[in-house]
Parts: sequence; C-alpha cells; structure tokens
Amino acid sequence: MPGGQKSSDIWERVAYYTSLGVVLPAGAAVGYAVGWLLDRWLKTSPIFGVIMTFLGAAGGFIEVLIILKRAEKRDERNESGGSGPGPS
Repeated sequence: MPGGQKSSDIWERVAYYTSLGVVLPAGAAVGYAVGWLLDRWLKTSPIFGVIMTFLGAAGGFIEVLIILKRAEKRDERNESGGSGPGPS
C-alpha cells in the first residue's frame, strides 16, 4: 500500500528532526555536569562548569550539523533513485 509507506516516511522524518531540539541542550547539560564534577573534585570556582558547558554546547551544535548533513544525503539518495523497485 503506497499511502501507508508515505505516512510512515513522514513520521520517520518528524521523529528524526525532532531529535535536533534535544541534542544541543543535552550537550550543554552534560558538559555542565562534567564541569561541575571537575570543580568539586579540584575545589575550584565554577570555571570548569562554564568551560565545559560551552564545549558541550559546541559538541551538540556539531552533532546537529552532522545529523542535518546525513539527512540531506538520505533525501538526495531517495530523490535520485527511490522510485525503482528494490531495497531502499
């Protein structure tokens, strides 16, 4: 049933792109947690918390770019050869 495949593809894309809203804040939160632990261990002011928050946010941003690039390649592949029979 072609209509069912198209509906499934739409929901797959919604889930894929929705994950982008989680990746960046999660990276910053994990970075802050690591920085907070380092600050407690080394008994420093929140220097490591701030530094690791920025590094985590940068890592999350890079991951968002990687996900978007992967999605773009997948869409190009589907547009160029997705109409013929065979595995997708």
